Amino acid sequence: MSGFKGKVAIVTGGAQGMGREYVRLLAEAGASVVIADVNESVAAATIEEIGAGDRVVFQHTDVGSVEACNACAKVAVDRFGGIDYLVNNAGLLSAAAHRSLVQVDLDIYHNVLGVMSHGMLYMVRAVVPAMVARGGGAIVNTSSIGAYQTAGLYSLAKLFVNGLTVNLAQELAEQNIRVNAIAPGTVATEGMQPLMSVEQMAAWGKMGGRPTDRVAHPAEIARAGLFLLSDAASYVRGQIIAVDDGQQVRV
Repeated sequence: MSGFKGKVAIVTGGAQGMGREYVRLLAEAGASVVIADVNESVAAATIEEIGAGDRVVFQHTDVGSVEACNACAKVAVDRFGGIDYLVNNAGLLSAAAHRSLVQVDLDIYHNVLGVMSHGMLYMVRAVVPAMVARGGGAIVNTSSIGAYQTAGLYSLAKLFVNGLTVNLAQELAEQNIRVNAIAPGTVATEGMQPLMSVEQMAAWGKMGGRPTDRVAHPAEIARAGLFLLSDAASYVRGQIIAVDDGQQVRV
């Protein structure tokens, strides 16, 4: 996709899975990218695999920390001169194991929301000044069709993402910053493998209403997100776009 040459992006959770595909596609399109993640060794392997030279760098970032988010934004500005895009992708799939909001340990509750919900806002707050200095930008948040299901703590965190997306889309419009979200269905990522096999994901999707037995490759999600970042989506704002092969139908 054209239009990314000379641009600068931060991808949280960019070391693997959907985040890695965002990094790869952005780098291939000519952007410079900061991988904001906590897993340095996996990020290093991703950087080597992508082979974009010094246009892709790693910054250890716990998005649940305001200070870490601010430091990440500073690295992007200092290293590449500014920030044009933010992909808020970091998450904890382990949250799906906690279906009871009444019984979940409160330390786990706060940790999950700290990363999957509050961390997104922390990153947005960190990058907005640099985006404003560049004349605007675009943000894509990773939601999930789980936001529309009763899946306990995971659903709650993703509902927060949806609310955050539409509110920020309104608030940041005057600064020429567009905010949208992608809501994936079942995706064959490394993070999902300990929880569910690809075959189990296919069966779960069919039971949940998907008309096919396909499980998405992470790149299929990232390509949709790249569209939302691009100028081709200049009139798209405040939308939660389901990329789930028709599983979650909302009219």
